[in-house]
Amino acid sequence: MVEQVLGNARNLRPGQHGVASPWSLGRLAQRPEAPGAPHAGGVIHSSPVSAPASLSLGLPEGGATSLAAAAGAAVQPIPALTSVRGLAAWWVVLFHFVPDLLAVAPPALIRFANQGYLAVDLFFQLSGLVIALNYAPQFRRFEWNRFRRFLALRLARIYPLHLVALCLFLINPIAIDLFSAQGETGGRYDPAYFLLSLLLVQNWGLTSVLAWNVPAWSISTEWFAYLAFPFLVLLANRGARGLFSTLACLAVLLGALAALAPPIGLGGDIPGFGLLRCVLGFGIGVLICRLHALRQGRARAESDLCVLLALGCFGAYAVLPLPDSLIMPLGFLLLIFGLADNAALASRLLRWPVLESIGLVSYSTYLIHYFVKDWVKFLLVRPEVPEAVPVLAYLLVTALASVLLYRLVEVPGRRALRRFA
Repeated sequence: MVEQVLGNARNLRPGQHGVASPWSLGRLAQRPEAPGAPHAGGVIHSSPVSAPASLSLGLPEGGATSLAAAAGAAVQPIPALTSVRGLAAWWVVLFHFVPDLLAVAPPALIRFANQGYLAVDLFFQLSGLVIALNYAPQFRRFEWNRFRRFLALRLARIYPLHLVALCLFLINPIAIDLFSAQGETGGRYDPAYFLLSLLLVQNWGLTSVLAWNVPAWSISTEWFAYLAFPFLVLLANRGARGLFSTLACLAVLLGALAALAPPIGLGGDIPGFGLLRCVLGFGIGVLICRLHALRQGRARAESDLCVLLALGCFGAYAVLPLPDSLIMPLGFLLLIFGLADNAALASRLLRWPVLESIGLVSYSTYLIHYFVKDWVKFLLVRPEVPEAVPVLAYLLVTALASVLLYRLVEVPGRRALRRFA
């Protein structure tokens, strides 16, 4: 029993091992010098503090569609996207407990939770948008010192919590050794994979499995996207200079994601496809930033229409036999672009402090829920325990652990590492 729960993780469906990132998301986008990211978030902003005259990707200095009209432009929070990030993180939480939800949840909720692996694609797009909003202006020209500082700030944002969560998983093989008659972990606790995870390279095509803190695969690919970010900005500056060229570039990335996805869908072959999935999604997010700049000051009806079209994509996927790779990334793109406008109706509806708070701690939710799942299944999933008890324990402990880790690890760890950036 112990080795099945803490070792083999056999309740995972092949090829769909969940997300991430909440995005790195506590304060999803912060000031340029602050470490705001998709999987380690916070409150998303549409433009940084003390912005240069032009923050758009590839626009001329002082261009009318720049993200900030002039130096010293005020930060404009986008709380709706912070709320969406939090909801997406809990979509992943539900996804990883689907087998145990079957007995207690209505069929509609089961069908919804069963698609929770798609939240990672939403995280990747949010991540690209947020990083571009905050850092793209610094890479109009590549400078090594700026790149080094950028990476240091990103690492300060994602690594402390990743390290603590990873080390918590050391308890699992110890428990297997102490309490399991067979002492067999099923390969999930491979020491080599642990070392790769410490270096954030575990999902760079170096392995054929997911192990230890399974959802952290997306944090690994996010780190790769950060390394590639200046080059993505360079490509955006050269290839997406106007509205039509930006839309064309978005169509290319969406088409590539649909064409290259495994036959099983976006959740398939994560060790092999996950890195490309992240880079393409992250690149879409960078281009959403570009599109947002070009359409700054757009009519509210345009943003509302995009949200409605996004809902149409999600509805079509729910009722029609469409590949997830064909329709869902497009839906996420439209949703993010629509909600980036604070005047949009849906954006105002999502501007609820409770949802924003959930988004604030979503990175902690994302990285700790799998550990909670392992131990809830080990301790509570048994014939004599009512079926609702493990589900409630999983949800409540995940929520509590999210808040504690955010306050005790994520924020202090970020501040400590920033001193060296």
